[in-house]
Amino acid sequence: MLDLVLTNGLVVTPSGAKTLDIGIAGGKIVSLRETGLGPTEEATRTVDLRGQLLVPGGVDPHVHTNSVLPTAAESGIKCFGPDRVSEGAIYGGTTTLVDFAHWQPGDELSESFARKSAEWAGSSYTDYALHGTFKEPEIPFEVLEQIPDAVAAGHGSYKVWMTNTTPTRPKQKTDLGNMWGLMQQTAQAGAMLAVHAEDDDIVMYAYKQLQREGRIGLENMHHAHNNLSEKLSFQRVITLAEHVGAPIYLMHVSAREGVDAIREARGRGQAVYGEILPHYAYFTAEDYKQKNGAIYHTYPSLKSETDRDSMWESLLEGSLSTLATDGVCTDLEVKTRGKTILDATGGHAGVEMRMAVAYTEGVAKRGLDLTRFVDITSANAAKILGLYPQKGVIAVGSDADLAVLDTTVKRAIHAEDLHEADYTPWDGYEVAAWPSMTVLRGQVMVENRELKAEAGGSLLKQHVSSDVRNRPAC
Repeated sequence: MLDLVLTNGLVVTPSGAKTLDIGIAGGKIVSLRETGLGPTEEATRTVDLRGQLLVPGGVDPHVHTNSVLPTAAESGIKCFGPDRVSEGAIYGGTTTLVDFAHWQPGDELSESFARKSAEWAGSSYTDYALHGTFKEPEIPFEVLEQIPDAVAAGHGSYKVWMTNTTPTRPKQKTDLGNMWGLMQQTAQAGAMLAVHAEDDDIVMYAYKQLQREGRIGLENMHHAHNNLSEKLSFQRVITLAEHVGAPIYLMHVSAREGVDAIREARGRGQAVYGEILPHYAYFTAEDYKQKNGAIYHTYPSLKSETDRDSMWESLLEGSLSTLATDGVCTDLEVKTRGKTILDATGGHAGVEMRMAVAYTEGVAKRGLDLTRFVDITSANAAKILGLYPQKGVIAVGSDADLAVLDTTVKRAIHAEDLHEADYTPWDGYEVAAWPSMTVLRGQVMVENRELKAEAGGSLLKQHVSSDVRNRPAC
């Protein structure tokens, strides 16, 4: 007997969307059968989905938890932990989150992962993986040499910053030479290198110029974190990756110039992958002028309508691969404590809204194919970060991570509908789909907007395929 059967749902598999019954046992998908062909399999519980859309549980490859906010470093204010962020995620149909394990001077690399894993253990409603992260100008050779062992242990992705972001926050930039060394190690070990790419020289000069001119209001953020910075930094890191033969994942693409650089590299057959965030594909720099304009901000900045429109164009055509959030969840008071380009808090609460926004903006408004919807919300992130096919696909043998979306609903969303913060930048946004059930490894976690299970997420092991590492595979 099966543990659970979900019947009569419009199920999106890699071969398309079809009305299927999904049989689940032991946390895995064990059968996929066309609805109505023969009797429904016996199960402890059977749920008739009545034609609702059933997709793989979302994979958000970019969230931050329990981190001291860089613009509040002197006060030690942190963003919310895995419990709060994963609760929002599971309500929103996302079943896997990828956070950051920061290496600190004096650490063995394994200690960095162990420390962050301990924060997640027992407190997460989703499964989770960890990017190894470096925030130092130099990475000791003995630490670089630990990367192969860390990759063998299942930690298959690493991140660096090319900028210190603002003149006022703690330093985090890794210089290009050390990035070269890191890239050599990740490439040889079979890992993915993620990059926050902005040109530090351009950004810091722009800050000086804006300060000299007295233009430090939040509405000037896009002049500091500008299109030129994205163009130059993307070109540099893509060239370095090409020289090394390393795959790279460029986080939070925000400008048309970044999209163009990725498209050109992929056209040459280079394994370059681009990530966007929902708010880059919806809001613009004009939104900084709104009351509490900081709620729309993360780094790099929002930009023009032309840049915004290029985001969905690129997702539709396949130049960009994933839709993440850069989730940094705080309440409104913390998010809006900074009022200028020098002290604004980056990141925002968007994890719970990600799947609904992707469906509304992609499928409902732009005709995005349902298989491509799955690509950008789960499958591609799982492939790029080495979690596929355990995650990101509805297939026999894969984890039974599933999101059921009611696509008949049309409703405006407000902060009180959500769970990760006391505000949302999407207040009043009308969705064309809304999650009605979320299943994690066969367990119904949320049903009819009620949490049904305790936190029980697991740390995942990453193994990036050679296909993903050697060509633009998704």
